[in-house]
Amino acid sequence: MTFLPRLAACLVAASAAAVPAGAQSDAPTQIGQFAGWTAYTIPDGKRATCYALATPAKADDSVPRGKPNLMVTHRPSEKTFNVVSLDLGLDLPLNGAADVTIGKTDFSFFTKDHSAWSRDADADKAAVTAMVQGNTLVIKAKSAKGKALTDSYSLSGFSDALAAIDKACKYKR
Repeated sequence: MTFLPRLAACLVAASAAAVPAGAQSDAPTQIGQFAGWTAYTIPDGKRATCYALATPAKADDSVPRGKPNLMVTHRPSEKTFNVVSLDLGLDLPLNGAADVTIGKTDFSFFTKDHSAWSRDADADKAAVTAMVQGNTLVIKAKSAKGKALTDSYSLSGFSDALAAIDKACKYKR
């Protein structure tokens, strides 16, 4: 899958997470809370977009920035599933590198705007598999100004949140 559809899928879900419940008819609906993970759906044409969202268990507070988060998104209307993205809450270099470690497995993500993305659908699938099996996800990246950042996410509850979005978006593993 190309970069733009992946970016669009995650931007819709990320922006939807910021909309207060009840603010509009296409606001996200929370479908479950699982430890540090929350699962949501949001209308997207004929089919809903589904996503699981977490905030860092340990966020790097060495520079001021927005609230970071980790998200896995299913967008059936575009046939995209398991899209992994991390919003670091500050400007990142275009096509910069972000190192993601899930358990003992390392992944190379790329950066654009505030987010880090896996390279393609196969890398997304591998990252989600590692997330199901792992306990933590750690991301290391540099801001557009060269400041090194490290955030750590707990994966406790991720498997249940993933199962909830799989069910809501009718995705079969």
